Amino acid sequence: MGEALFLALIALHVLAATAWVGGVLFFVFAVVPAARAAPGAGIPEALGRAFRPVAYGALGTLIVTGPLLLTVLGISPRTFLQARFWADPFGITLGVKVVMIVLVLALTVWHDAVLGPRAHRTGEPGATRIVGRAIGLLSVAILLAGLLLAQGL
Repeated sequence: MGEALFLALIALHVLAATAWVGGVLFFVFAVVPAARAAPGAGIPEALGRAFRPVAYGALGTLIVTGPLLLTVLGISPRTFLQARFWADPFGITLGVKVVMIVLVLALTVWHDAVLGPRAHRTGEPGATRIVGRAIGLLSVAILLAGLLLAQGL
C-alpha cells in the first residue's frame, strides 16, 4: 500500500507541476508576445480566464500532494521542529522551496486579483509582465528544487 500510494502521489504531483509550470511558461513565451503583436485583442485576458481553473486546480493539487508525499516519506510535522532537520541539505532545500511556493502563491493572487484587472481596465500592462516573469522564474526554480529533493538533497 505504501509504495502504491507514494507512486500515485508522485504521479499527481508531477502532473500538476507540469500543468502549472507549462502553463506559466506558455504565458511568458507565447501569450505575452502575441499580445504585444495584437494589442487590444484581449488575448491575455481570454486565455487567462480559460486557464485559471486548470492553474488553480494544479496549485491545489500541489499544495495537497506535497505534504502528503513528505508524510509518506516519514517526515512528520514534528520533524519540522527539529533544528537538525533544517541544517540537513534536504531540509534546507525544502525550506527554500516552501519560501518560493509562498512567494508564487502571493504573486499569483496579486497578479490575478489586482494587477490583471487593473491592466484590463487601463489597457496598460503595468507590473503584470514583471510579476508574470517572476512567477515563471520562481516556478521553474521550485521545479528544480523538487528535483533536488527527489534526489535526497
